[in-house]
Amino acid sequence: MTALARGLDVLRCFTRATPALGTADIARLTGLAQPTVWRLCYTLIQEGYLVQTDRGGRLRPGISVLGLGQGAIASMPIAELARADMQALASRYQCAVSLGMRDGHYMVYMQRMQGSQIILRDLEVGSRVPLSSSATGWAYLAGLPEDEREKVFKELQEIDKKRWPTLLPKIKQSIAQYKRTGYILNKGSLHAQINAVAVPIMSSDGSVLLSLSAGGISLVFDDETLVKVGTELKRLAERFAAALDAMK
Repeated sequence: MTALARGLDVLRCFTRATPALGTADIARLTGLAQPTVWRLCYTLIQEGYLVQTDRGGRLRPGISVLGLGQGAIASMPIAELARADMQALASRYQCAVSLGMRDGHYMVYMQRMQGSQIILRDLEVGSRVPLSSSATGWAYLAGLPEDEREKVFKELQEIDKKRWPTLLPKIKQSIAQYKRTGYILNKGSLHAQINAVAVPIMSSDGSVLLSLSAGGISLVFDDETLVKVGTELKRLAERFAAALDAMK
């Protein structure tokens, strides 16, 4: 249903960087007409998914949204099972290790473990990073069948026409890297001083596709370290994929 899709688009506007928005902001971010945004927000307020703040009528997510997020994470116990292995890797290489799943044109962190005090502390469980420029996103794209990947490419091109000609060659290069080595590399695409390596995690029947990434400061996460971490991520991905199958 179109109305449902639009309502979800409204909720996706709220992020850690933009926790409170006015209807004009939402209209600009979604491309929807402001009267449509007003109607959608009114319904979301009535259902508890949005609440009004005390500052100029701006809106923020309500407790009902939190309930959905907790339900989604609870339905994927792999996030908790992966916790210890992810923390061990993060501590060993002083990096950030993230387990992500797709949410529209973004990847959402289901689990994130930190091994250093200087790695992007603003990213945590529930944070979203772009599918088109993050290591987590590129690993997800690498794990897709080619026909499905091409469909996603068309979607990403539509929402990011300005940057897409620059991003597409980098994504294709990362996918070629995955075919050779079993992991993708992302150097500075999401953050200029961060290098990252990532792998897809897929259940045997292809019904679940996640991605596992590790990122660190480029001075520390050099080419040699990326290869070492990529090799470890591949081993973890095999274990996590087996766990996904066991949960069914």
